[in-house]
Amino acid sequence: MFLQKSFVRLYSLNALKSTSRFNWKRHKVIYGLSCGALSFSIYMAYNSLSRFNDSPNLSTDHFTKYRISYKKDIDEEHFLLELTPILTQNQNLWQIIGSTKIWSVEIKQPEIMVVRNYTPLPFYFDASAGQIQLLKDGENADGKLMFYLKQYKNGEVARWIHGLGINDTVELRGPYIEYEFPNPNHEMKRDRNILKDLEKTTHATEQKQIFKYEPLNILMFTAGTGVVPALQLLLTESPFYGTMHLFHSCKTKSELGPLSKYLDVLDKQNRIKLHMHESSKGGNIKDVNIKELLNQIPEPVPYKEMKSNGPHNNNTNPSLALVCGPDSFITTVAGEKYDFSQGPVGGLLKEKGWDNQNVYKFP
Repeated sequence: MFLQKSFVRLYSLNALKSTSRFNWKRHKVIYGLSCGALSFSIYMAYNSLSRFNDSPNLSTDHFTKYRISYKKDIDEEHFLLELTPILTQNQNLWQIIGSTKIWSVEIKQPEIMVVRNYTPLPFYFDASAGQIQLLKDGENADGKLMFYLKQYKNGEVARWIHGLGINDTVELRGPYIEYEFPNPNHEMKRDRNILKDLEKTTHATEQKQIFKYEPLNILMFTAGTGVVPALQLLLTESPFYGTMHLFHSCKTKSELGPLSKYLDVLDKQNRIKLHMHESSKGGNIKDVNIKELLNQIPEPVPYKEMKSNGPHNNNTNPSLALVCGPDSFITTVAGEKYDFSQGPVGGLLKEKGWDNQNVYKFP
């Protein structure tokens, strides 16, 4: 049986506290959430939403103040941004949420009364090393959040953020769950040692972990900053258990900056099967040889939740497809998405036998 799901409006981390083992038939995702940074909502009751609560922890009930502690341009359009809470936060969202959920936060642009969702990554800026570092297990850097952003011509919030300086203040609210995966009880924790020393692990071979339950494998098509949800799953504490078939489209791989080396290591260690499509090299997904591309896209296979795993299980075939990117990209890959409804599955995925039971198009 393929994956059944009903899409409803967002829910917050607060709702997770009373949630037992996730039922696959009750996927909950939000309208207007980011694929790195794709959607925004204009809120009506601006004054009430702007109130600042003295509680230090990030919450969906109020906005929390952060300061810009690091901002680095990768190129003219893309940049990295680190936000540090004014008051140290004691909750570790990376540990609490793990890789069973894709999540984002809202950032408020107070000048035009707009909020927009952005998906954070588990990094912090290490001033002594002069580079970003992956958070260690059990650490949250006092609540710091790292973002990979792009300035779109019509992207009011990202352009406003880019114009701010170090120590300028922004306000955040969240976290909001964009997508939720099965959460097997008493599953072992996935190791992240391969990500500690990227120079060594590029050439080393990871020892295979045998999980209690057969992992869910997924297919992801991403474009631009739409790669961030995939990276969040792959890099967070206790990373995604299954294999990810990742088809990423961009102008050039260099626009990923320091994030590209993590994709290389994950590909080398067989945690992902990476297919890069760089338009600067003639690899635009709309222009490549469609027959050749279709041969690379796997067909869907049924997923049996909570199926016991075995030492000789080498299954990497995907049961779920997620698509994240601009509207034109989503249409090419999976058919047009209609506002807050998914619309029928079309495009490349339809050609390979995927349908609405196993495909989700991010807003």
